[in-house]
Amino acid sequence: MGNVTVVLVDIGNTRTKLAFSDGESLLSVTELPTGEFDSHLLSKPMDAWVLSSVVPAVGTMWTELLSRKAPGLTLKEVDNFDIIFDVRRKAEVGEDRLADIEGAFYLGLKPPFITIDFGTASVINLVTPQHEFVGGVIGPGVMSSYECLTSKAALLKEVPLDVPEDLIGRDTKTNLESGFILGFAFWAEGFYARLKKQYPDLSAVLTGGAAKIIHQVIDFPAQYEPHLSLLGLLRVLELNKHLL
Repeated sequence: MGNVTVVLVDIGNTRTKLAFSDGESLLSVTELPTGEFDSHLLSKPMDAWVLSSVVPAVGTMWTELLSRKAPGLTLKEVDNFDIIFDVRRKAEVGEDRLADIEGAFYLGLKPPFITIDFGTASVINLVTPQHEFVGGVIGPGVMSSYECLTSKAALLKEVPLDVPEDLIGRDTKTNLESGFILGFAFWAEGFYARLKKQYPDLSAVLTGGAAKIIHQVIDFPAQYEPHLSLLGLLRVLELNKHLL
């Protein structure tokens, strides 16, 4: 787009990512707890914005704030995507999933591919060789399930999880790392292996907070992109800039 400032906002269940872009790449990324706003960042000049949200009330507030500054797009309002929808209820597809899928296209992945997002929930999206988004998988999130367990088990204390050194843990911390880091890696590996039989050319990209650790232990080839959804918003902008 050239010499423009585009603000990208990805509102998740627990964290909101806010990025500044020149319309082609990311210049800076900030994270906030969902529901909070950064008045300093929002006071900066902008030419356009793109927003995705899985928290409707917060998305509405951000949209109202951004609309006072510049024209923009929300994923729920645009029609142009790189995919053909082949799901039972298109209206139920989360904007975060669309952002991840478009992020894969931004990175140059060719269908068939899957995106795996280890966020508040663990989410897999499948795009077929025909560019059909046929659905995917939603499971418990790594950290949300970890926090749930440690809050309910009196003798299990929440400790930072690292890359496991061995398959079998030798103390409580390493037992938890095996269960949650390796356990969710095996979860992803299982789905990848099954889908690989159906789609031999399958590729994959990982994102989400826990993917920073999990991508180091999975046994199948996959890119790791921490800002996949924001890159997806850039791709959506490219496909729908005529709407601005």
